[in-house]
Amino acid sequence: MDNLKTVTIGKGVPGTITLLQKGVTVRAVAGMSIREFMEEVIGLNPEYAENRVRTIFLNASPVDDIDGVKIQDGDFVSLSGALPGICGIAMGRDTVISPFRTEISAKASDARRAGEASIFLKLFNLVASEAGPVLLQKGVIAQASDVINALGENSPEGLRADDGPVLVQN
Repeated sequence: MDNLKTVTIGKGVPGTITLLQKGVTVRAVAGMSIREFMEEVIGLNPEYAENRVRTIFLNASPVDDIDGVKIQDGDFVSLSGALPGICGIAMGRDTVISPFRTEISAKASDARRAGEASIFLKLFNLVASEAGPVLLQKGVIAQASDVINALGENSPEGLRADDGPVLVQN
């Protein structure tokens, strides 16, 4: 996150959840498990990561094994609370239906932790509202144009759409 323009947004600023749903980039260590990523990078406590984050996608594949599935540089991760209806049952973590979707589920890996990884992260519903502030305290990278589009009139002063990637924090 070196050499980026830093912009600060206040806690609870309208549009913050929209930005987190659009997606931000965070730095991690390649080979981390999804659980390690949630706890060490995002800052979730272990109980929250286990019980509240019920739907996880890694590169568009649902994740059940948060200890065995590992992240790599360039991965896309989406985190959500429980989804409603059939979608929640079908794509949620460790549901009665999850054994029927093994062909599309993210697979465990024996990758070891090594090297830096840039991860594109999206947070949805209660995870965005509850975990977003914790993540923003650490700082995330977002395109200035995405920040402006999400925050609208609440955008940080002096931020221009052509500023490119910026470090966003609160």
